[in-house]
Formats: sequence, structure tokens, C-alpha cells
Amino acid sequence: MPDTKSGRERKGRNKRRQLENHLARRELDADDEPPEPYVEATDAEFLAESDDAAR
Repeated sequence: MPDTKSGRERKGRNKRRQLENHLARRELDADDEPPEPYVEATDAEFLAESDDAAR
């Protein structure tokens, strides 16, 4: 079957529809609340030490 412009356009519309459906499902399945942020102890110690050294 030859490659036609209308076939490529239809394929592009189908891919876009699939992507939109995938993103919509992912958003609906997501948690209502974002995860709690956390601070790694190593980063906090490093930042505290660099602040003391700058003063």
C-alpha cells in the first residue's frame, strides 16, 4: 500500500488522540495530594556548614 499524505495525517491524529487519552488517564489516576517534601540529612548538613564558613 502506497504512503499517502492523508494516511500520514490520519496516523498523526490517531497518535495525538492516544497521547491525549494516556495523559487524561494518568491525571485521573494521580493522587489528590502531592507527596510530602523531604530534606536529606547530608544536604542539610552540607548547607549548614557552608553558611557557617561564609560568615
